[in-house]
Amino acid sequence: MAPKIVEDSRLLYAVLAPLIGAGLVMATGRKPNLREACSFVAAATLFGLTYSLISAVHAGETLHFTLFQLLPGLSFSLRADALSMVFALTASFLWVVAVFYSAGYMRGLAEHAQTRFSACFALALFGAIGCAFADNLLTLYLFYEIVSVTTYPLVAHHQDDEGYEGAKKYLVYLTTAAKGLILPAMVLIYVLSGTLDFAHNAHVGILPAGVHNGVIIVLYICCILGFAKNGIMPLHNWLPSAMVAPTPVSALLHAVAVVKVGVFSTVRVMLYVFGVDLMGNLHLGLPRHTSFRSQYWSARSSPSPRTT
Repeated sequence: MAPKIVEDSRLLYAVLAPLIGAGLVMATGRKPNLREACSFVAAATLFGLTYSLISAVHAGETLHFTLFQLLPGLSFSLRADALSMVFALTASFLWVVAVFYSAGYMRGLAEHAQTRFSACFALALFGAIGCAFADNLLTLYLFYEIVSVTTYPLVAHHQDDEGYEGAKKYLVYLTTAAKGLILPAMVLIYVLSGTLDFAHNAHVGILPAGVHNGVIIVLYICCILGFAKNGIMPLHNWLPSAMVAPTPVSALLHAVAVVKVGVFSTVRVMLYVFGVDLMGNLHLGLPRHTSFRSQYWSARSSPSPRTT
């Protein structure tokens, strides 16, 4: 059964909350207490708006909001469904916690450029929430790149040789993978299917029947490796290098925005562009009609071969 799609402007307000918060942080940078208060209000507003969407999504509705249409099947639009709510609620709640931790950490150590730090922190959440509520691959890609660019100053915060080197590797790995793999995959997916909108059924996907299996496998590999924030080998080396940043940034990278954005983007594309059925037919997903738990206990219960 097709989901009930409801237009809801709260999606736009939720995405704009951290962006407006970043602007307020920069405007109040000379007043530390007011600056931190703006960060907290923005984080609390984002969490409140995200939390307010739960009842509608739980009732089976898919919330949607279109900002503008570029071409047929190609728009800049937002949507909230069950999967996006899991990530959006997690990221928005952890931002509330991170605001208190980062404020105490940065002010306790009298770190420099605290206003820039707080503003970039908010902008990173702007990108992360945009990824969570992206309705199509184009919107997801744009917000994904926003996360990469806005977290670069956070990784290079100490402004020493080690910081600049780690930030350079971080940016090169992530943006090169996205532009070199995701962009070509997006073009080909649009040519094949005529749309970049995510499917509403995770079993079906959007790729039409008749596409050569080799093309699908290449697209699959491009999408897995292109979202390099997921830390997948061999494009994982940026992660330890980025740990030269202050501790709140490491928390942001791991728990709130960056790595989780990569994992969420990968899952979103695998389920709603390729689909479970297609991945199963090409043996690109988990085995059908079985589980790792049953395989594990089956192996444990089988007699071990005798050794001579």
